[in-house]
Amino acid sequence: MNRKLFSTIAVLLFSLAAFGQAKWNYIGEITFSGNDTLYAKPYLCSVDANGRLYVASSKLTTVSAHNAIYYADSSDNQFSLMIDYNLNGDSDSLLGNIGVLRGITTFGTDVIINASVPYPRTKPNTVATMYYYNNADTNTVDRYGFFFNNSGHGTYTNGVAITNDSILFSGVTAGAGVPGPRVRSYNFTNSITATPKGNWMKESDLDPGGAHTGGFDVIRDLALVPNGDYTSPETPIYSSRNSYSSTQITGGVTIWTGGDELNANLYTGTKLQDAIGDLNFDKAIAYGITVDKNGTLWVAGIDSTRRWVKGYQVLVNFAQEVAELPSSNSTSNPDLTGAPMINPCDVAFTADGLTAYVIDGSNNAAYRFKYFDPTGVEENSVVYDFNLNQNYPNPFNPSTMINYSLPREGNVKIVVTNSLGQQVATLVNGYQTAGKHNITFTAGNLSSGIYFYTLTTGSGSISKKMMLIK
Repeated sequence: MNRKLFSTIAVLLFSLAAFGQAKWNYIGEITFSGNDTLYAKPYLCSVDANGRLYVASSKLTTVSAHNAIYYADSSDNQFSLMIDYNLNGDSDSLLGNIGVLRGITTFGTDVIINASVPYPRTKPNTVATMYYYNNADTNTVDRYGFFFNNSGHGTYTNGVAITNDSILFSGVTAGAGVPGPRVRSYNFTNSITATPKGNWMKESDLDPGGAHTGGFDVIRDLALVPNGDYTSPETPIYSSRNSYSSTQITGGVTIWTGGDELNANLYTGTKLQDAIGDLNFDKAIAYGITVDKNGTLWVAGIDSTRRWVKGYQVLVNFAQEVAELPSSNSTSNPDLTGAPMINPCDVAFTADGLTAYVIDGSNNAAYRFKYFDPTGVEENSVVYDFNLNQNYPNPFNPSTMINYSLPREGNVKIVVTNSLGQQVATLVNGYQTAGKHNITFTAGNLSSGIYFYTLTTGSGSISKKMMLIK
């Protein structure tokens, strides 16, 4: 990396660190009722333009699940059933077209899903289908796919996202005569006549994790920038992929750039790196992802070592953690007042960015969060809660800056500990005034590794991770 590019990234990272982390409150859960509790297994989700949450239940999670779509409005505490493919004969039969639901997205108030077609109807093929519900009306559905004479569905498609110009992207397990996974585009416009509606257009390079093994480690979800200009090669597509095994790490989050919505063949993928390896995914699915209105990439950590939902600002190929939704089961930042996340599959946001939803595949529920900014938008606004921001830069060598804020004057202590819990430095230990503060930590003779810095006040304690690389 040249010095000019590094300096640009450093300035941007400093701005992000100075802005501070988002504040979120856990509001409550949305549950399933009646027989739905037996068959609903949340997999992926999306929020439409009116703030309605849609959840796809999928047999991909367990064979006892029904392939179905549920929804909840902003004031609902229970889900309503939009459609159950098992009950309407469109699933698990030689006549049905829904074998396993694999993705869901919204376009305005329309709902789009993709799925694999049940075997052995497809024998010897492995094919896909997509359903487009106009205004979420099950009576006005448009069907596309292999059995509807649309090209580009002769493979599994996983995850789905659509641009403002109605170009749809999905992850495919196999490319056109080449190994997958790859990102493929489909025409869902009425203006492009060269490619029939519902047909594939072009596909990207191979995912940087390499070719999948037996379909176990493939792209599971995709995310686009809300209102992003996908005629520009600089507007990214994000995809998440699980790994083949806990030791063969092929998964993670990929950022795709260089192409555009009409030229997906020009997209090349780069695996995102983060400071502590949180984005080196295990073999679980689905590691759902989304991007909020501010361009923050949100990731659901579904395996036993994660159990969190975190927000990242992405610069080139580095993901800087800037926020986390409160969770009582988080492996990185447990919050007793947070949501009881066990297996958070996916996350979605309302268009205004003020409400977040997380679906949990083990608890069979969705959790609702509301955004809260205790400091307001003014630089000198009153601080109502104490806060510890992520250090900048991170990773660092040998110095890094730590920003924090205090709601009231009092005794403050900031210490640094190593991964064994041994204290290696005391940065602050004394009386400080209310407001915003910063302190520089110089690692000195410490060795490379993960360290923790902890702020303790009369209001409690907060800890953060940081990484020293020499």
